[in-house]
Amino acid sequence: KGLVAVDFRAGLALLPFLPMSPGDIILIGKGLLRGSLVQFDRGSISKLEKYISAHQQEFSDLMPLLEELKINEDIYRNSVPDITHNFFKLFYSKKLWKTMLSSSRRGWKIQNLTDRNFSEKLEKNFFLNFLFFLISFIPILGKASIKFLGNGNFRKHYFKMLSSWKYLKASVRGNLAERAIIWHRAGRINENSAENISNSVIKFILHLPFSLLPVGLHKFFTNKEYFKDRLFFIFVRPIKLYFDAKMREEWLLEMLEEGKKKHMLSEDDAQTIRSQLKEPFIQKYLKSLAVHVCTLPVTQVVSVLIALIYVFTHPEMPRAQAWGIGVGIIALFQIIPISPGSLVRGLYVLYLVIKERDFKNYNIAVFLGFFKYVGYLAFPIQMTYRYPALARFMAGHWATEAVHIIPVFGERGALLEHWVFRLFYNWPLTTRRRMKEIAEYRKTLKPRYWHIIPVSILTALILGFVDYFYLEKTGNVPVMKSIWWAILATSFLNGFFTTFAAGGTPLGKRVILTAVSGILVGIFSTIITFFFFSENDPQIGKILVEGIWRIFVFGIFSTIFGLITEIKLISPPQK
Repeated sequence: KGLVAVDFRAGLALLPFLPMSPGDIILIGKGLLRGSLVQFDRGSISKLEKYISAHQQEFSDLMPLLEELKINEDIYRNSVPDITHNFFKLFYSKKLWKTMLSSSRRGWKIQNLTDRNFSEKLEKNFFLNFLFFLISFIPILGKASIKFLGNGNFRKHYFKMLSSWKYLKASVRGNLAERAIIWHRAGRINENSAENISNSVIKFILHLPFSLLPVGLHKFFTNKEYFKDRLFFIFVRPIKLYFDAKMREEWLLEMLEEGKKKHMLSEDDAQTIRSQLKEPFIQKYLKSLAVHVCTLPVTQVVSVLIALIYVFTHPEMPRAQAWGIGVGIIALFQIIPISPGSLVRGLYVLYLVIKERDFKNYNIAVFLGFFKYVGYLAFPIQMTYRYPALARFMAGHWATEAVHIIPVFGERGALLEHWVFRLFYNWPLTTRRRMKEIAEYRKTLKPRYWHIIPVSILTALILGFVDYFYLEKTGNVPVMKSIWWAILATSFLNGFFTTFAAGGTPLGKRVILTAVSGILVGIFSTIITFFFFSENDPQIGKILVEGIWRIFVFGIFSTIFGLITEIKLISPPQK
């Protein structure tokens, strides 16, 4: 059961070296294991026939279409060599070669690579057709060769350019106009620039190298107005947003409209957010968001400056090596968890906490703000309790915008964008609905607290057995990194059973229960370990240090696994 999306665009043979999204890597691997390149438009006709046979009444009027589909599918699939599917057939199948050559002739004619006379000539001459078929596989030159040899008008066009200066000028101008139109339609240039380029070879040549860049960069380097607008948007607008409350409100309203257009936001949620626009904390949030926007270029600017300083302060180093290290410095700044930009953002939130003497309303953002990528979502997460609609929208909006930084995989409409949106918007919404249902169900149950004692003791005993076997094997106090797998496993067991057996205890108290239970596990396991090593005085100090770490680690991990249990494993009983 589910939704089916039908894509009527041409099929795509997904090559191993060109995945279009992270999920494609898995599909490519599975396809190669089957000895096949993945083709997303390749369905199973036999399965379709079986399904239709099982539902003949529903498909009675479509039977002729099925036969037509089978014929066209055969032609379509056999129009290209497709080595992974037709490997042995390429050596003996006349029908396959006939279909491939026929389809190639038709394709060349449709693309205007060959004229009617030459197409008829190819149809009558198998060897000539086969030769051109082989030529077509030559990159760039193959297509040009077919067009030159197979299209009389094209040959006349080029010969006339060589013999007539006037015709050459007109032809060049036509090509310039064609390229200018393509750039204009792609949003690279405006109407005036398109006219200027179509009338000037020099302007075309100046634009040509920039046409290799993404659209935004092409416009940035060639359009003065766009250049100024982008600089204003990056450097001036965030500062104005910080000081201008009305501008901040308009900014949020623009984001709401954009969210509605992208179906990231329902009308009800948008109305709810609009009604909260004048509330003081929303204004604080928008102001903080403006600071966040201000900090976006900080890391990039700092990383580039440091890279340049390194390159220019090491003149003795080979230039290639120096620039390589410089690029490495820039790359390093992109992956470190705390960057100059995130540090500025975190310090700003800390400043708000101190200035307003208000830790409660910033208790999440003050910690998350210091981290590079997670910090983008610090305030949306902070607002989840008080303004859930706005929090969900802003988390989804900023997360999907951030993912567009990633080349290829992060393009708009790609699978990664869908995953991120689902993670930061759909999933919290679904979880919230489930948690409400669970909370309603738990109102009918009696809260339970006493169970954390036996659960923590049993967990500590399990860990104690691990300690005992480690002692028998090594004769030393087990440090956590040596038995990390046992720490994780027992933390999970403790968090799971603590929250699972809590009865009607509310969620907030369940979190406290799992934390306390984890702390108890740390204490009890330390006591058990101390009992094992009671005769070894030099080890006692190490046991106490490990015990403190266990209390800390179990308190955190038990809470985390308890929350995971709440979100993923516990479901309200079906009515």
